[in-house]
Amino acid sequence: MDIFAKLAATTLKENREGELPDFIVPLLMKVAGNPAEFAGREALVEELILRVEQYETWSEMCCEKQGFSLEDIHRTLDRLKVRY
Repeated sequence: MDIFAKLAATTLKENREGELPDFIVPLLMKVAGNPAEFAGREALVEELILRVEQYETWSEMCCEKQGFSLEDIHRTLDRLKVRY
């Protein structure tokens, strides 16, 4: 499975089984569905996969950060220049 297919699968799994909100899914799928547009930026796509896999709703609510927040995911999407 290439990284774009992995991003799609991870996004759908975390949305369905985890806590990943519906509104972020179209942005993530925009990356997953356009490998040619994001060619050469696979390292950022891999980073995005990690952030989606380790997304935690309460990632910044205690004294130490655990997992990744929506802000972390949005920052990576910004680096890929993906917008709503």
